[in-house]
Amino acid sequence: MRWDALFADLEAQLAGASLAMQEAEVSERHRTDFAAVELTDRLRSQTGRHLKVQVGLPGVFSGELRHVGSGWVVLEGERQSAVVSLEHAVFIEGMDRFSTVAAPLVRLGLASAVRGLSRDRSPVRVFPACQKPDAAVDGSIDRVGRDFLELSVTPRGEPRRPANVLAVYTVPLHAVAAICLMH
Repeated sequence: MRWDALFADLEAQLAGASLAMQEAEVSERHRTDFAAVELTDRLRSQTGRHLKVQVGLPGVFSGELRHVGSGWVVLEGERQSAVVSLEHAVFIEGMDRFSTVAAPLVRLGLASAVRGLSRDRSPVRVFPACQKPDAAVDGSIDRVGRDFLELSVTPRGEPRRPANVLAVYTVPLHAVAAICLMH
């Protein structure tokens, strides 16, 4: 009888150790797999969720995640849509802990995303990185180069007409935290 108990105990210990080793392998594999996930991949799986993106001094941009590009996201809010540069993102709130089947990656860079706003002559508000929100500039994007944009500055809420243009700024894209399209 003692032998039966001893062998049963040894078998239970072996099974427990085997299960613990399998769990450790699964856990390590999960950590290794997750280590290869990039932020844009993680964001793509969050399409349709309401996110808040903190971009330093300009503040928080929030809305439904609509598009993820190479280094940027589009958040659709009630009063505005924002193209937010991930280069200046400090915190992102609202993502779930699990990834679903990811939406296709839009491989367009920030310049390509901004060209659409330029083509439409949409009134925008440009938020420079490392500046307070009151440093934002209203206007219309006239042209977009490879790494810069040209903004015709207009009074807030005024359409772009030659008489309304106060100045024309050339803005390096690396200095842009976000560009908001007002609804």
